[in-house]
Order: sequence, then structure tokens, then C-alpha cells
Amino acid sequence: MSDRKTFEIRLNDQDRWFVEKVFADKAQAELCCQNYMDDDSCEYSGVQIVQIWKRANGEESEKLLREERLVQKKAPLRLAAIEEAAPCAHRDDYLGLESRVTISRILRFYLEREGLIPSELLYSHDKAKRFMAGDLSAKAIDRISTIQGRDSGIDSRKRRDDIFLEVQNIMDDVLKIQKTKQFKKFESDDLNVISETAVQIGKPMAFNVLLCKRLIEHRSVEAKLAQIFKWMESDAGEMLEPELDSILAEIMSSAILIQDMLGPQRNMAAAISTLLDWVDGKLCVGNGASPESVEAICRLFSQDRLEATRDILFDFILRQLAGKQPLSRNDAGNEEKEFMTLFARLAFPSGMTGGSDMAEALSRRYGRSLKQGGESGERMSIKWLLELLPNGASQLPYLLALREAPLGESHPDVVKQSITILCNNAKSIDDFCIAAMSTKDRLVCMKELHVLVEESGLDEGEEKEILRTLDRLVEKYLIDTKLIDKLDNPNATLRDRAIRMVQFCGSGVLWEHGHAMSLARQRVVDHLKGVGFVEKFTAEEPDSRKKEVMVRDFYKLLAEAGFKA
Repeated sequence: MSDRKTFEIRLNDQDRWFVEKVFADKAQAELCCQNYMDDDSCEYSGVQIVQIWKRANGEESEKLLREERLVQKKAPLRLAAIEEAAPCAHRDDYLGLESRVTISRILRFYLEREGLIPSELLYSHDKAKRFMAGDLSAKAIDRISTIQGRDSGIDSRKRRDDIFLEVQNIMDDVLKIQKTKQFKKFESDDLNVISETAVQIGKPMAFNVLLCKRLIEHRSVEAKLAQIFKWMESDAGEMLEPELDSILAEIMSSAILIQDMLGPQRNMAAAISTLLDWVDGKLCVGNGASPESVEAICRLFSQDRLEATRDILFDFILRQLAGKQPLSRNDAGNEEKEFMTLFARLAFPSGMTGGSDMAEALSRRYGRSLKQGGESGERMSIKWLLELLPNGASQLPYLLALREAPLGESHPDVVKQSITILCNNAKSIDDFCIAAMSTKDRLVCMKELHVLVEESGLDEGEEKEILRTLDRLVEKYLIDTKLIDKLDNPNATLRDRAIRMVQFCGSGVLWEHGHAMSLARQRVVDHLKGVGFVEKFTAEEPDSRKKEVMVRDFYKLLAEAGFKA
């Protein structure tokens, strides 16, 4: 019955109460309320905890649990520190997701105070005009132009002037849309109506201007999220999902929001693990703010939807792993264990999740745990981290990803030497696959490593050497376990033996171009070349027509398995 209860934090800005956060747990709501009471810089005049009870018939009742008066103080706003800013040369760049994420980060405190998201600031003339009239706008544009000038070599003063000019042009175009009669009388939350009205207005930004007009009505982020998910579930939601996903991604770029939605976590490693569950689309129950939104995000991720939002969350994970905050702050002795647990979730035979960026982040984090610094410390971090990894199935994907990362490019000799040592020391498939794995899983693991190497962009000589090693280990495994002999059991009928071998060759567990595959295919060829193969293959079927069907189906199976006539 507890899942029917939620606890809302409501704030008062002197003229109205509005929902700021929603929690599934009462204790979290009380903690949030206390934080507002303890915040000397809080500009609101009151805070409430309201219990919402959802009845069986769908109706809701509410009960005020606590109300406190807050002393309103306007704190001087400041910019959040950023070290990178998305480049922007054209209108699409200024309005694109990367630019909106930059706005979200640098104006974090302003947006939080005003209850806005970057799109609402861009697509509302009133909100933009108010912001541009303040001192913060000049500081923000100056900071962004400085970073862009540094990264591109363009004079930062020219960039500043260009940004001011384009921002003003965007504001002018938004104002033109807001002056249309269609915009002025528009009041619908229906996504179809929003889309149709945008077509009637006939201007490029009309859809987003209309969408944000409705989103601005919801001051809390939780309410904005609920509205976006409601739109996604509507008839027009699927067609307009890229636009909605982009806005959702911009909202989820807020580190504060992610932390609120995560709720209490054992440590940072647990928080990252939870986020990986979200990204993987696992069934998740939200423990923090807006649990319904967490469940909706995970559900949509499980359907391979919301690509932009997934990328934003994964970027957050990368930033946390690359940062200096301990994974296990309360238990320093558990730091390495937590690190290796996360590493195991990110390294697969098919490749490193997050690619070179992830390999770089993990290497840098591990390197900081060593006492050795500088170039020698970097080289040591690669070698020692490799020694911690259980086998080649994680070592090889890590090295291949690292070679394309800045750290790997700085020390290519270490990466190349490590790959060579890995190949030279490999004696059996056990050096790449744990003994507890089934035969099929072992073969699939080695096949995925083959494909990974083929797609890695290695020099031809290096690639052939690694592939030769992997193939040799698989071939040895087939011989040592007598797997082919077991599949081609002489006690079975020729038909069963031939079909079983062809199915094995076509199952996808063996690398197409290796000696191991040739070994399996040769057994099929030997059967085909045997005296009286067709007669023996169909010996158990007396009907001549059915014999023809059996032979025809078998040759079709051969073709599907890659055998050529």
C-alpha cells in the first residue's frame, strides 16, 4: 500500500505555492524540508510537506504534514565553473543539445532559482529579456566566448560579439512567433495541437516556442518531466520523440537533479552502479525525487529509446569516474574493490562500454591511487591495472580502447607491448575465459574478441598476430575437448550428424575466417564427399518425395551456414 503514498515539497514565492520536489520516502522529504530551512540563501517565503494518497479509484487526497516559514534572502547569483563549451557557429548550433547542456551547466544556479530549463530561456522572449537585462548574462557570454576562443584560436572578443548578436536575433525571431494570433490564443497541452499550431505559424522555431510555453507553466523539474513523459505516451509522441528526447536530455544534464533522483546511496560507486542500471534499462524503483520519472526512463531505455538522454546520463557517469571523488569515501580500504566491480560492468569481449573515453577515465582514476606521478606514473598505472584484471576478455578490450585515448596515444609502446605479452603468454582458452563459463559462452566470448580486433583499426601486422593467437586457442579448445567428435557422434545417424555439424558451423560461435571454423567445416565436407551420402542421409525415409524435400532442406541449411556450392 505504501506505493500509493508520495510526499511533495511545496515552496511559496509570496504569491503561490508550487510543487518543487516529489519523494516516495517521508524521511527524504523531511530532510529536504530541513535543508530549505537551514539554507540562509533561500529566497522562498515558506516550505510545506504534503502527503499525497492515491485511492484505488485513481482519485488523490492530500494532507499537510508540515509547514514552515522561511526568511527570504536574495543571494547573489554566480556562474557555475565550466572548462568546456560547445562550439556554435550557426543557428542550429546555438539551439542544439550541446549548447543547451552548456547553458544548463554554466547557469545552473540561475535556472534552479527561476525554475527554468535552457530551452525555456531560449524560446521565451520574456524569460530571455529578463535574463539579458541582468549582469549575469554578460559574465556568462564572456566566459563561454573565452573558452571557445581558447579551443578554436578565434579572438574571444569577436566570439563575444557574435554570441550577443545571435542571441538577440534568436530573441527577435521568438518574439515574432509570440506576436502571432495563433500563439496568443494557444493554451493546449495536446501534442497534436502543438504540432498543428506550429505548422499554422509556419516558422522554424514555432514548435519549440509552443512546447516551452506549456512547460513554463510547470515550475518544478519533476512536473516538467511528468509532462514530457505524458507527451511521449500520446499518439503523436512516437513521431516527435527526437524533439522530446532532446529536451529530456537537457533536463537530465543537471547533476543536482540526477543526485536528487538517485536518492540515498551507499557511496559513489553504488550511485554509478545505479546509473548504469538505468542506462541498461533494468527495472528500477526510484529511491529519490520523481520516482515515476526514473521508472519511465528505465522502461524507455529498455526499449532502446531516448538515445540523447542515454548519452547524457552516460556522459555524467564518465565525468564521475574521471573525477577525484572517492568511490568509497566512508571506507577507503574498499576503494579498489569498488573500482574493480565497476570495471567488470564496463569491460566486455565485444568492447569497452564508453570506448576510449571510459578507458581513459578508469586509467586516470586508478593512476591517482598510486604514489608515483608524472610520465612514469602513467605508464605504471596501465601496467598495474592490467594485472588486476581477471583475464584477456577484459584486458584486450581495455587495451584496444586505451590505444585510442589520450593516455594510450602518449604511451603507445606500453599498450603495444602489453598486447604482445598477452598474446605470447596465452596458453589456452582459460587465459581469456573463466572456467565456470559454458562451452557456448566460451566460444561466443572468443568470437566477440575476434570481431573486436577486426574492427579496432590496428595495423595489419598487429591485427593478424592477435587474430592468429585467438584462433589458435579456439582450435586447441575444440581439439582438447573433442567437441567436434561429440557433435559428430558416430553412434547417431548420418542425417543427425550432418545436420548437427552444419548447425554448429552456422551458429555464429566461431570466427568465420579461422582455422577453428575450417576444422568444423571440414567435417561437414568429409560427410558430403562420403560414398553414397544422399542415400545414407535419407535412408530412414521410404517416401521418395520426402527424400527430395530432406535433401533440398539440407542444402538450404548448408547455404545459410555459409557453405558454397
